[in-house]
Amino acid sequence: MLTPNIPMVRMVRISPIFAVEMSDQPVARQPLVSVVVVTYQHAGFIAQCLDGILMQKTSFPVEILVGEDESTDGTREICAQYAAEHPDRIRLFLRSRKDVIQILGRPSGRANFMHLLSEAKGKYVALCEGDDFWTDPQKLQKQVDFLEAHPDFELCFHRVLARSRIQGKPDRLLPDKVTKEEFSTEDLIGPYFMHTSSLVYRRPDPSDLPAWFRTTMSGDIPLLFLLSLKGKFKLIDGVMSVWRQHNNSVSAHHLGYDRVRGMIHMYELLNAHTNFRYNDLFRSAFILELGQLPEMAELKELRHQVMPFSKKIRYFVRNRFSWLRSSKTS
Repeated sequence: MLTPNIPMVRMVRISPIFAVEMSDQPVARQPLVSVVVVTYQHAGFIAQCLDGILMQKTSFPVEILVGEDESTDGTREICAQYAAEHPDRIRLFLRSRKDVIQILGRPSGRANFMHLLSEAKGKYVALCEGDDFWTDPQKLQKQVDFLEAHPDFELCFHRVLARSRIQGKPDRLLPDKVTKEEFSTEDLIGPYFMHTSSLVYRRPDPSDLPAWFRTTMSGDIPLLFLLSLKGKFKLIDGVMSVWRQHNNSVSAHHLGYDRVRGMIHMYELLNAHTNFRYNDLFRSAFILELGQLPEMAELKELRHQVMPFSKKIRYFVRNRFSWLRSSKTS
């Protein structure tokens, strides 16, 4: 009787979390780069994500760690198929929803990510969530070459194409208004301008992550902040990945009061972590976040409505002449 070709199963305990690793054989050679892929309910996206990683042309070995968070839409089956077809490159971890960490009352992929990071063997880590994808087959080679040649840099990133969830809205580049190429901790306290699909960084020891990292609203921003305390960041040339912004993405739920509350809580933790060394910058970031509340827009409108008529005239004239001046100079 023929027996089916079923991949070997290894139980992995990351206290107190259990995951199942599916593998036919060990990943070949010691990898220089570990690509971390967190995925959940990405059946329509995960194949393109994995294809973009598998197409990378490198002079060094790469391992791909996929953490599948017990999807019900077919994502798990697609991941298992890819792992079976590429057993020497993909390490697939099948996780349980009972281990998911709730953040602000919503399930997150934080436990999945932290587990994968603890399993990574490479000198460098690259990230690509299951609903994003890479577009340049030389991406990893370019970024690793830079980091190998510049040991004083902790991370390098590139521009990404942000694909809007709103039909008809054009794609945009991130970052789009950045004029410099080197960044330090101070540059990271404020508006977000790096996307995870663009990052390659030196692998940190998982024990270096503070306990509070498990529960912050954003995982990306604290991770970048902590890495920046070790070294500089570099923006390299090229647009080499796509960030899909869709209604089921994690960032799509970071809105309104929950977003502001989560961001301010996170800033407070980062501020305390550095003994308030960047206190003034964090206070400015707090104010910027508060300005995103719906009430702030209403207050601005109300202020305009109750503005004295004479002041409205001056306001109108000032802005009108400002527009005329800009028209003449353009």
